[in-house]
Amino acid sequence: MIRQIIATTFGLNSSDVIFKIRNHRGCLIPLNNSIPANSKHMPYVLEVAKIFQHVRPKPRTIPMTVINKSMKSRPQTIDRRIQRLEELLPQIKLRRDEKLSEEIECLSQKLRFLHKRMQVADSRSWKGVLTRAPLW
Repeated sequence: MIRQIIATTFGLNSSDVIFKIRNHRGCLIPLNNSIPANSKHMPYVLEVAKIFQHVRPKPRTIPMTVINKSMKSRPQTIDRRIQRLEELLPQIKLRRDEKLSEEIECLSQKLRFLHKRMQVADSRSWKGVLTRAPLW
């Protein structure tokens, strides 16, 4: 709103210019309603500059043809990956079943070992007297 007021007061087209306001130290300050009043000892300086007055905009670094080619190739690569997965699906199921059977066999071996250890530990009984003196 402040920009519009300044532009209409000075007869400027606000879409073609940029307003910069600086305090008495030369620092840029935001242009809004909460700016303290201007005084003789602390004046504000209003700068009006055209868009890109001091900087030349660079052309796009990535040509659009590269982007278009990549956008066309992405769905093709995704489609190829999906087809490959569909071809490998039976093999994947077989591999999973084999791995599960191996893990189940490994777990059953561990359970058998633990069962034997539990039987050995359970067969021990207290005779009522220590045969050797404890180390403590």
